[in-house]
Amino acid sequence: MSLSEFRISVEVKAPLAEVWTQLVDWKSQGEWMALTKVHSSADTNGLSGVGTEIHAFTGIGKIGIWDHMRVTTWQPPHFCAVDHYGRWIKGIGEFRLIALTDSQTRFDWYEKISAPSALLALIKPGILITVFFSLRKFSRTASARKPNSQEPCIVTGK
Repeated sequence: MSLSEFRISVEVKAPLAEVWTQLVDWKSQGEWMALTKVHSSADTNGLSGVGTEIHAFTGIGKIGIWDHMRVTTWQPPHFCAVDHYGRWIKGIGEFRLIALTDSQTRFDWYEKISAPSALLALIKPGILITVFFSLRKFSRTASARKPNSQEPCIVTGK
């Protein structure tokens, strides 16, 4: 894996479709992604798919960084890819869900970020640690949630 690539996998004790529904509820990502608040075009129209705009602020107070993304591939309930097109964060992001059993799912998270090598070398360990703990939190939360215990997320697209 190159310096610009970030890859983490976690197992979730929930069926694949339930994990997908929780994962693409963009606004709720702030509940499990450390120090992050998320909003998206799906917040107003209720639909996610190719073209959905996602804006995430990671930081404390007003000190932090915006990550602007656009969904480029939408294959529910298995795969979603985004293009990071912000001023500071550019590259691609992907998540893939794989059913291990009827009640257990693997969540593979992948990012390829375009940035100077020195900057990547400096920030990569912190990003990996933060995302690792965030994905573990997602796994615990998704595993503990009872089926149909939240409002359904409407998903569309190809």
